[in-house]
Amino acid sequence: MFRPLLVASGLLACLSAHAGRPLTVDDANTDDAGTGHIEGWYARLPGHAHTWTLAPAYAPVDGLELGASVTRDRTAASTSQALQAKWRITPSQEAGCHTAAVLGATQTRGQGGTTPFLNGLLTCNSTWGATHLNLGGQRPSGGPGVATWGLAHERAFGVATLHVEAFGQQLAKPTVQVGARSNLTHRLQLDATVGRSNRETLVSVGLKQSF
Repeated sequence: MFRPLLVASGLLACLSAHAGRPLTVDDANTDDAGTGHIEGWYARLPGHAHTWTLAPAYAPVDGLELGASVTRDRTAASTSQALQAKWRITPSQEAGCHTAAVLGATQTRGQGGTTPFLNGLLTCNSTWGATHLNLGGQRPSGGPGVATWGLAHERAFGVATLHVEAFGQQLAKPTVQVGARSNLTHRLQLDATVGRSNRETLVSVGLKQSF
């Protein structure tokens, strides 16, 4: 029982920097200035942890997106929250690559301490879709720094956009995941993922409302 809890903790650490649903690996894009979105999803993580997350984001100016998230782990009866800022460093390219960076912190109520994180993002667009690369790190309260990484590719097929991704952290087995998203209306998105981590199946399903 102890090992699955460790795996779940490691996966939650990789999720500290919140990416746009349904990806866990973040892209180097931001919302347009004066617009934003709110995402909500259910996820089953390793160790049969059942979590619910609500994550709003808003771009006050071009190239800067401010975000927050609140996650309730019903299995462990704990609540975590995170704040982050994403800065798009170079202009978005329809055919080419651009970069961004995310700086933020996460905290779990009742456990004390704050875990800061920093993530470098690269997105490359082509006729084959979009590829995203993440390299970063975090420093858990009272512990040493831990490196994190992620690689994803997504491509539109008709009304749905599909993706495959792998992500993890230093000295831990990676998680591999596939997912899909589709617009129910112009501003409402339905999405889902399924993946594997340490021989356990992970699933999530969510909604995204843009405004």
